[in-house]
Amino acid sequence: MTIPVDPLAPPGSPARGSIGAMPLRVRPLMLPGVALLAILLIGLASSLYTLAFKRADLPAAKVSWSGLAGGETTAAIAHFLQHANPLEDPLVTVDRVSSYLATGDLGARVRRGCGNWLFLADELVLHPDRAANAAGHLRMIEQVSAFLKSRNIGLAVVPVPDKSRIEAADLCGLDRPAAIATRLSDFAAQLGQAGIDTVDLSRPMTAAGGEAYYRTDTHWNERGAKAAAAAVAAALRQAGLAPTQKAEFRVSTEPQRERVGDLIRLAGLDHVPYPLRPRGDEEAATVIEQSAAGNVGLLDETPAPELAVIGTSFSRRANFVPFLSLALTAPVDNRAEDGGGVANAAIAYFAKPEFKKSPPRAIVWEVPERMIEEPVPASDQRWAEALGAGNSVK
Repeated sequence: MTIPVDPLAPPGSPARGSIGAMPLRVRPLMLPGVALLAILLIGLASSLYTLAFKRADLPAAKVSWSGLAGGETTAAIAHFLQHANPLEDPLVTVDRVSSYLATGDLGARVRRGCGNWLFLADELVLHPDRAANAAGHLRMIEQVSAFLKSRNIGLAVVPVPDKSRIEAADLCGLDRPAAIATRLSDFAAQLGQAGIDTVDLSRPMTAAGGEAYYRTDTHWNERGAKAAAAAVAAALRQAGLAPTQKAEFRVSTEPQRERVGDLIRLAGLDHVPYPLRPRGDEEAATVIEQSAAGNVGLLDETPAPELAVIGTSFSRRANFVPFLSLALTAPVDNRAEDGGGVANAAIAYFAKPEFKKSPPRAIVWEVPERMIEEPVPASDQRWAEALGAGNSVK
């Protein structure tokens, strides 16, 4: 019988080849197997617990011999275990932590670049029919622009560059397809040809120097957001769309703290402490508070802002809209929405009574680059067509 030899054990120890006690050491390559076994055992125990103590919550109507033959009973039990299991979330977290520690795996939607730089996989995907999708988004923006123009409301479209475009030096081997190299400039050129004011952010964000995006988040950081806001403010003034209202602001800075980015959450690691997950960004966040303008009395009704922003979570992160207010020294109505597509915020805002009663003088429409070539939802197409026809704003 051959006795395994541990080359790191001191001479004369049992691990050097004697028939004595074998070393009680877990090899790094064994970690995934140990973690998987632990997850399976915990999952089995929690499923048995759920069936034993929560079976009264199982829909009796779906549990029968006929249902078992047809598959309905199996589906009902699987659904019951998935939603009634008290350890469902902890099991998922244990699985994600063990995968990250063993192999560096961050899940299907997150990719690691240099060091602690994380990127959204959606930015690196080539969508089928991407040219047709971009044309669909262009047509939708044209229809919205026509609708706003008929109501004497100006529009400036602000395509937000991908993080993987601006921070390309930190991709470190991640493949950003060459086919999307001109995606942003092509879309901006098409908007310009349609007579729609467009703001280029790539140059000012790059010229700002330093990092413009959070390392563990999909969004721009305060440096990038401030540079973007300054570029938008300058473009609005040049196009004659800057608000005439004035506002005063108080600016302060919070103490520095860790900011756990959305890419850590997408990886399923936000509920565990460092070093069981990537370290979040360190940030001393700026606090921008608007005070009443000098020509507005305490009892006066505050007029609606002349400028509104629609778009996505980019307009709700890193103080982009407050920085825009500062750059314009004017109030700005933030109507952007988290988790939405290109048109979600516009659809919701245009249906509001206040939009019909007190419409803004101009609108800034922020559009993430990665969404340009995603499929346009049929509901968005119908909504834009209705706007173009002048039928409805719902």
